[in-house]
Amino acid sequence: MERVPLDENAAARQRLNALIDSLSDDDLGRPVTPSWSVGAVLAQVAFWDRWAQTLVQRWRSGQLPPPTVPPWYDDAINHTLLPAWQSIPGRSAAQLARAAAEAADHEIEKAETPVVAGILASHQSNLLDRATPRNDALDRIEHALR
Repeated sequence: MERVPLDENAAARQRLNALIDSLSDDDLGRPVTPSWSVGAVLAQVAFWDRWAQTLVQRWRSGQLPPPTVPPWYDDAINHTLLPAWQSIPGRSAAQLARAAAEAADHEIEKAETPVVAGILASHQSNLLDRATPRNDALDRIEHALR
């Protein structure tokens, strides 16, 4: 990634909002996989958007995160937090996802050129590219709802 995908992040956020607006309470409880409901996937999206927002904010304030994490790190976080995400009511998870996407995109938009360069140099472009994980989650949800 050579630039911050602001337009792509905004489009994925709009897609997220449109999907949330279309979901019934029953839809939010539908399984995406045996362990993951639509609501749990939305709670996961909310968490990772808030994670990106927080880390970009720290980069911007000069508090650099650790330079590397092991490849299994994200999966371990997802596995650890899944029971909490499953316990969040679907409508609440949807609202968390909506608010987190907005907050993350706003923080990313404020990232100065040196911050962006530092994030990219550290191979943590996922902090700036929120469109890809949002769209992946939305694809999984839409597939489950068909």
